[in-house]
Amino acid sequence: QSAHAKLGDVRQEVRKERKDLFMERKSELASKAAQMRENFKDRREAFKEKLSEMKDKRKEKIVENVDDKIDALNKRHTTRMGEVLERLNDVLVRLDAKVATAGAEGKDVASASAAIATAKTAVSTAQTAVSDQSAKDYAPVITDEETLGAVVSKAFQDFRTDIQAVHKLVVDAKQAVRSAAVIVLQLK
Repeated sequence: QSAHAKLGDVRQEVRKERKDLFMERKSELASKAAQMRENFKDRREAFKEKLSEMKDKRKEKIVENVDDKIDALNKRHTTRMGEVLERLNDVLVRLDAKVATAGAEGKDVASASAAIATAKTAVSTAQTAVSDQSAKDYAPVITDEETLGAVVSKAFQDFRTDIQAVHKLVVDAKQAVRSAAVIVLQLK
């Protein structure tokens, strides 16, 4: 085999390995998220029960709408962030292949490998956070109708705080991948 063909084989092997690891991690996180959703079912049922006991049906409808809106926003944001992380992982796969090629050509790839490892860690951390966030439930714990506004407001504020923290992790992962890409491009 020629040197060029060997580099192609190394590149394909690295891509396949990284993709397999990503898919394995993704399935682990999906099962963990499903388990967390199952744990939140009791809390959700208690919320629905308390909601049906309310005397003011207008308040009941408003609280139900806010709860549905929080769930929809959480699903939309976590889906979008998950897609971003998948694209970042694809970039890391390509960067890994370029580093493997450069290493096979005898270039010094230590700094690039370290940057890619840092980026992989950042993406993995963000994936875990997104998975955990997607499984969270923000059903307000209703005690009585007088404190209803404060309880619903707190549930929404908790959601905003959590989603902002997860978004920051995704942005950090994106910046780590960008930094790794810059270092890999300097290998040429």
